[in-house]
Amino acid sequence: MPMAHPGGSTHTFGRGGIHPDPHKEATSARGIDDLPAPAEVILPLVQHLGEPSEPCVKKGEVVRRGQKIAEGGATGVPLHATISGRVRPVDKRPHPTQAMAMAFSIAAIPEAEPELEFPEDPTWRARTSDEMLVRIREAGIVGLGGAAFPTWRKLAFAHEAKVDMLVMNGAECEPYLTSDHRLMLADPRAIVEGSLLIARCAGAREVRIGVESDKPDAQAALQKAIAQTPVGDMKVTVVPCLARYPQGAEKQLVAAVTGRNVPARALPTSVGVLVQNVATALAVHDAVRYRRPLLDRVLTVTGPGVREPRNVRAPLGTPLSEIVDFCGGLTADATRMIAGGPMMGRALPRLDVPLIKGMNGLVVLTGKGPLEDGFGPCIRCGRCLDACPLGLEPDQVSVRVEAGRTLDTERYGALDCYECGCCSYVCPSSRPLVQFMQVAKGALRRSADVRAR
Repeated sequence: MPMAHPGGSTHTFGRGGIHPDPHKEATSARGIDDLPAPAEVILPLVQHLGEPSEPCVKKGEVVRRGQKIAEGGATGVPLHATISGRVRPVDKRPHPTQAMAMAFSIAAIPEAEPELEFPEDPTWRARTSDEMLVRIREAGIVGLGGAAFPTWRKLAFAHEAKVDMLVMNGAECEPYLTSDHRLMLADPRAIVEGSLLIARCAGAREVRIGVESDKPDAQAALQKAIAQTPVGDMKVTVVPCLARYPQGAEKQLVAAVTGRNVPARALPTSVGVLVQNVATALAVHDAVRYRRPLLDRVLTVTGPGVREPRNVRAPLGTPLSEIVDFCGGLTADATRMIAGGPMMGRALPRLDVPLIKGMNGLVVLTGKGPLEDGFGPCIRCGRCLDACPLGLEPDQVSVRVEAGRTLDTERYGALDCYECGCCSYVCPSSRPLVQFMQVAKGALRRSADVRAR
């Protein structure tokens, strides 16, 4: 059974975790604002895990919003034009997770045709699993919670693994981020419908939607949508979860919502569960019902370094600089920009990078960064041990990396770490424990590759 919090019926995971200040008030009560179409979009060929997309249009062609411009290959997903305009040469451009990457650029032109039409398929609910998978793949959908794994592949794996339950992730436990919260309020019916489609594709018989307790309005909206939706013989429930970080991590969410424990280095499918994000469910609904590709996404643009924090729906490929300008620009004392949330996001050195499929937020902070004043030695306080949701030993990994004994870290859990950042957050010596874990993981994997040759 899921673990209930001692103070009530709210569910949560077992060990570790932290309660950082949520910093969500600036955007949680504000609806989603639509960004006007930009004059140019930059669409990297790598926006997912898997082989890069392969261009199927040439420079100089005029394309329409919604038109396929790159094929997905055997393991990837296609790419679509997100504005109507003229294709510029594929070239290396700045990328938010890589230094540079090959990318399309499309320049809007006045004479371009409007967006392609995507009429409703009146028999969309009757599509078979195989037919739905084709539509999901052709729509270019990836996990929109941040992982960016091609959704069609994840669903195919889940079907082969014979999962019996779908867990929808509406926890959104990262500080500052509220884009999923606002999507659950804006379109709960489509999220429920998309969840049902995902469950059918995966062969699941039950859907549980995990939503943290600090979002009671989203819980109520989803419950109302479930009551209004023909669910057939599928059991669909909303499970309230304790507002606790990292509640939205797959293993922790599965434990909280189902009571099943995912083994170390295993996927949720090993215990019969598939996890998907609520934003992904909305995209799946649009793909199956309308054959509409993934063209836009909602991201939270917030932090003390942003003048007008908002949740923004923007075409993929929009330069982040334009999105920030739409939010009033940066404050004079802005110092750091993070793609994603502050716990697991990636620092950005520049804003001339495009919005990509896996980016759910842009957080701009002020003041000094966590390592600008350096860090101290491990004082053996054990706080990182208490905070780690996986029961790893970040302190032991860090001191061995510092001592040049990086290959002696596997027994302390280096390869199991998914870099939630709880350890670094609680460390009184401000040690970069996540970065030590990253160094250790990289060294262990390289060593394993050498031994395998």
